[in-house]
Amino acid sequence: MTIKIKFSNYARQTNATLTQRVQFVYSPLNELFRSLHVLLNPRHHGMHIDWALAARRSLTDDFFNQLHYFELIYELGTPPIFFNNFERLTDNLDEEINNLKQFLTREDPQVIVKSLVKVAQERENQFIPKMAKSLEWRDYQPTNPQQLLTDLRINPQKVYGQLFSFIADYRNLVFDQTWKDRSLSQFLINEIKEQSKYLRDHGFVKLVNHLEVDRLYWQKDQLVIVKPFDQQINLGNHDVVLLVPSYFVWPHLFIDHFSDGVTITYDALNKIKTKVSSDELAGVFKSLSDPIRLQMMKFLADEPLTTQSLAQIMTMSASTVSHHLKLLKQAKLVKTQKDRKFVLYSPTSLIDDLIPGFYSYLNQED
Repeated sequence: MTIKIKFSNYARQTNATLTQRVQFVYSPLNELFRSLHVLLNPRHHGMHIDWALAARRSLTDDFFNQLHYFELIYELGTPPIFFNNFERLTDNLDEEINNLKQFLTREDPQVIVKSLVKVAQERENQFIPKMAKSLEWRDYQPTNPQQLLTDLRINPQKVYGQLFSFIADYRNLVFDQTWKDRSLSQFLINEIKEQSKYLRDHGFVKLVNHLEVDRLYWQKDQLVIVKPFDQQINLGNHDVVLLVPSYFVWPHLFIDHFSDGVTITYDALNKIKTKVSSDELAGVFKSLSDPIRLQMMKFLADEPLTTQSLAQIMTMSASTVSHHLKLLKQAKLVKTQKDRKFVLYSPTSLIDDLIPGFYSYLNQED
């Protein structure tokens, strides 16, 4: 059984017209909701079990009451309406939350209720059938969402205030530190940059396989997603496919249909792998074994610098700095670019790919 997404005749004219229908979305708020999903049932998320258990130890009983009260929003995927239907994209979590506040304030509460009622119905009728339980949702039991839905009908503004207070508490207790410690911003940015380049160079059809996402493939002019139910989605000429990479979503693959197309939230964590040979990797670690070169990497990560500028900052001779930069460049850790008569050095993405959050480990006072 599958979800089949069919593009319009116009979109399928050429590789270029098809590629124009595809966009990547960077959303810290999406990661926040996905991480709450993991906290609901950590044993379904083995790759994040250590994080979930550590996070749970810092959370109160009141927090877990709120976690279950609002779980309809994120237990089986977050409805696009909670991202303002992706009409106002931003790369800042505070701005995303403020946009959501403004959206909920002006939107008819019945539209929100209707969206969540649809989620509640689908999880009973389609998303949690026997076959689904035997796969990614084994032993899962949906909770009764009626209290949240009832409260939304009676006093939606009170519920919204409670929701944003819950989000603020979660950020303060867990999420903001997780975002920083695991360098999730850079992780998502690296994924989007890599896949966007592949999309530009090879087109959408080949990108589908390159994403290395189980249950997602291209077949006979359609995008096919293996799910334990059947659904046909026909996209119009102006509809888009929004690809939303996630650190927390494994082992799930979430598909949501909204007014302007579909969103596909996919697991980006499974692609963290060594991209160099063992000899090259040995060269990387050898280059990083010197404290001076580690310092250089830290300074270059802040801003591109010339040999002379770096020498002044580190109070070293230009020739010594040049020697160290040569070793870093041989290990593919730094690159150069010309700006008029100047040659600027900056880090490549290699170290972030191999060690996400690498720069956060370096002492700022060194």
